[in-house]
Amino acid sequence: MYYPAEIYVTPLTLVRRERVLPAPGEVLVRQGEHVEPLQVVARAELPGSPSIVPVAHLLDVPLARLKKYLRVQPGDTVEQGQSIAKRGFRTVEAPVAGKVKLITRGRVIIETPPVPFELQAYIPGTVTQVVPQYGLAVETTAALIQGVWGGGGAPHYEAWGVLKCVTERNDEPLRAHTVDLSCHGLILVGGAGMNEAVLEQAVTFNVRGLVIGGLAPELVPKVQQSPIPVIAIEGIGATAMSEPAFRLLKTNDGREAAISVRVRPRWPVIRPEVIIPVPATRAPLPQRQTGTPLEVGAKVRLVRAPYMGAVGTVVALPPQPRALDTGALVHGAEVALDGEGPVFVPLVNLEVLR
Repeated sequence: MYYPAEIYVTPLTLVRRERVLPAPGEVLVRQGEHVEPLQVVARAELPGSPSIVPVAHLLDVPLARLKKYLRVQPGDTVEQGQSIAKRGFRTVEAPVAGKVKLITRGRVIIETPPVPFELQAYIPGTVTQVVPQYGLAVETTAALIQGVWGGGGAPHYEAWGVLKCVTERNDEPLRAHTVDLSCHGLILVGGAGMNEAVLEQAVTFNVRGLVIGGLAPELVPKVQQSPIPVIAIEGIGATAMSEPAFRLLKTNDGREAAISVRVRPRWPVIRPEVIIPVPATRAPLPQRQTGTPLEVGAKVRLVRAPYMGAVGTVVALPPQPRALDTGALVHGAEVALDGEGPVFVPLVNLEVLR
């Protein structure tokens, strides 16, 4: 049995997202309360960063004699530029404002003031769980599209806005001339990749986010430094967006959506995602249990050439390995692709679509 990676591209499901503070703080909502995506649901104060000042070295005095030259004590509050030690014409000033936490081994350690941190709900929905001082969980019914790669958008790595599909086909790249003032505050969807000019235009017109098929490798550093979150549904490379993902995004053109570019490859796996809240006019589609083995009838996405990005259905799971063109013997699956007969695909080149 083979347990492939799983990725969600579904028009209706129950989405549950945990919102956790990075440090103990205060949860501002109650269980059962309805929240909006930009609503602050919890807050905390993050500890300031320490600044170490080697006072004895700067004054050129032995440690035993340093005390007579110090002008501060542990617990004192100092301003940036304030004198903390003086010997003759030599003066040592505080490099930052904060509180003197410790004086040890000739060094003065100053901690900057705590940094306020506010946690937003991220998605509209109902608070289903509250853990006092630490966080909460929010649930909603939504369309869910997960991607492979995400970057940019620091420090929150999330955004909320209206989806706008600016390409007609899933293999059509996002072009700079389509990003103009009318895109202000929107999340733009393109079929394939983009170039650097698109990213520059998006920053200029304050676009909330970009969702594309594949991202060119040379653009990765620029996207990582960009204030705009970017999701590459198919990952790195010049790849068209899979037809199911593009069709679902295009169907929801004009709806509000949340996007997150957070990625965690290890369990519990976190993928970049687009969440499109939709009215629960019917029960959400049942989710198959995660971690189930690959089976005949499963819908899969191919993640490597020559069929990268293609979507098909598993029609057979041969028990014996087969030889590839490279000569390697590998276990695989027979996958029926749209418009083509079954092709043999190594198991490691498959992801299950949920």
